[in-house]
Amino acid sequence: MPPNVLFIADHLNTGGAPVVIRDLCVALKHAGAEVTLVVLSDRVAHTLPDSVQIHRLPYSPAGRWQRLRRYANHAKQLDRLLDDIDVGHNTLVVAHLHHAHQVVSRSSVADRAWYCLHADPDVGFLGKRAGIDRWRKRRKVHRLYNGKRLIGVSHGILESLSRVFNVQGTPGVGLHNPLDLKAITETSQQVVDDVPDDYLLYVGRLDQRPKRFDRLLSAYKESGTTLPLVIIGKGSAQQFIEREVERLGLQGRVILLGHRASPYAYMRQARALLLSSDYEGFSLVLAEALACGTPCVSTDCPSGPREILTEELSRFLVPMGDVTAFAQAINDVVETPPNVGVANVAHLEAEQVAQRYLKLQGAQD
Repeated sequence: MPPNVLFIADHLNTGGAPVVIRDLCVALKHAGAEVTLVVLSDRVAHTLPDSVQIHRLPYSPAGRWQRLRRYANHAKQLDRLLDDIDVGHNTLVVAHLHHAHQVVSRSSVADRAWYCLHADPDVGFLGKRAGIDRWRKRRKVHRLYNGKRLIGVSHGILESLSRVFNVQGTPGVGLHNPLDLKAITETSQQVVDDVPDDYLLYVGRLDQRPKRFDRLLSAYKESGTTLPLVIIGKGSAQQFIEREVERLGLQGRVILLGHRASPYAYMRQARALLLSSDYEGFSLVLAEALACGTPCVSTDCPSGPREILTEELSRFLVPMGDVTAFAQAINDVVETPPNVGVANVAHLEAEQVAQRYLKLQGAQD
């Protein structure tokens, strides 16, 4: 019989995690698994093959009491659905994202499920919390994950969970995000004509808190490079970026291109991809750029970049607080670029990652 996989996720809307969930579903189907996806909302923007069963299970609390009990009430809804679709004992159950973790931890599959974290928990959960508020949040996170089966999309996520939240005694597995290398390679060959012939590139959400466009633009200016900087993405930070561009006198050198359905052709044509984040989960964009043959400069932030930019490429990892080092790395990558390509990320091929997930099935017993 084919292996059975059940994914439970907050949503399948914007952001990196839904893309990973989508690609994992497809890769697991190609590996011969029967895949069911339960989405705990109506937010489904991605298309999946008809062979992947999708169930939408939104919950809208009415009144204060239901809001306080939202996770437990949603878990009851989930249990009724799981009874209907008859989830077998040997089914691999993986919960993705925080709301799904809270709901699944109160459900009938709580003890057999794997809980996949897609972002660094230190920054993601604690942020700038201080004092008693920080202590309370650390306790809540500890109670949620201690003793659970954990997956981190980078090993750094699991290390952070243990170090900061004292989550101990759990079977934690680092499973990097998958890449469809064939599709990336083919798509990257498309012709794009709305960018300069030679440029630096940022791709991702325009979200100032994690992505730190102030750092990106300051380092870009300090580098003194004559290459334009193309920014692909959309989000709440667009006006902030526009103000910073004006403040730093970078008008005409920074091009905000907006959203693009596929960035791979832009990656292939770029001289280098730049990432200035304070934190990442895995930083899939770095791996995608390498697959397109484009070198990267990145902050050495928690928790994914140092697991992607390894060996020779680690010279393009810079301390988060050092704008001058970032600027120098930009110059270095332009003047002495490394040779990169699919070989740097071959271990992330989607079929290989799918097999690593299927090996978890035996570890549930």
